Amino acid sequence: MELLHKFSFRFLPPVTFNFNHTRLASLYLSTRFPIPGPAFSDPGPLFTSRRPLSSSVVSKAGWFLGLGERKKTSLPEIVKAGDPVLHEPAKEVDPGEIGSERIQNIIADMVGVMRMAPGVGLAAPQIGIPLR
Repeated sequence: MELLHKFSFRFLPPVTFNFNHTRLASLYLSTRFPIPGPAFSDPGPLFTSRRPLSSSVVSKAGWFLGLGERKKTSLPEIVKAGDPVLHEPAKEVDPGEIGSERIQNIIADMVGVMRMAPGVGLAAPQIGIPLR
């Protein structure tokens, strides 16, 4: 098969295409649509009577006052690996103390930190409180 291919070049003249690039370019250029320039040369604003709004001007009244802001709560940070509180043994919480305000605040802080952090669960030593 390859032999037939080689011999076909000897017997048949090579096919060439004479392409007239100038004719093609003139045809292309004549079919383009002209794009008009701007109608006026002044790129400035049309209305100058308005003042730009300042970022210090903020509405201080209304039902939407606190809509964009989140409450700033002082939740404990999640401690990093190597922190000494993670190495000390956690103390047991007395069952009678579970209903106390101190333990309920610790639980509320743990739930708040857990919901803000990307995770599933949290232990008290992870927020710096050595309790179990």
